[in-house]
Order: sequence, then structure tokens, then C-alpha cells
Amino acid sequence: MMSPLWLRILVIWFVIFPAVALGQAVLGWLADDWPLLLRAAVLTAVVVPFAVAVGVPTLLRVVARLRTGQAPA
Repeated sequence: MMSPLWLRILVIWFVIFPAVALGQAVLGWLADDWPLLLRAAVLTAVVVPFAVAVGVPTLLRVVARLRTGQAPA
């Protein structure tokens, strides 16, 4: 069963926000003197694949199990 749109949006936000915040903190420390567009490109090159391949699918599985009454694995 597919989760409602509002729930999928919330799940995506819960994955993207911490990943971007952590990425900004790390890049700010490592690449403070890089141009903004380069920092943004590197950040999205890391965050987007992680979110699409790992973060969002994992959290959606957890949410689906919680919605069906099963304990998360």
C-alpha cells in the first residue's frame, strides 16, 4: 500500500534536511573558500544519491511497517 502524498513528502524532508545540514557543516569546514556553486554541486552530488538510494527507501519501509502495525526491522 502506498503512503499518502503528505507522508511521503514528510519522509523525504526528514531525510533531506539532516543530510543537507550535515553536508553544509562538513563542507563549510573543508571547503570554506570554494565558490558557492562548486559547494552546492558537491553537496547535491553526495546528498541526492544517498537520499534516493538509501535514506528515503529505508525510512519509507519503516513508516510502512509502523502503519501496518509491525515492528520495524
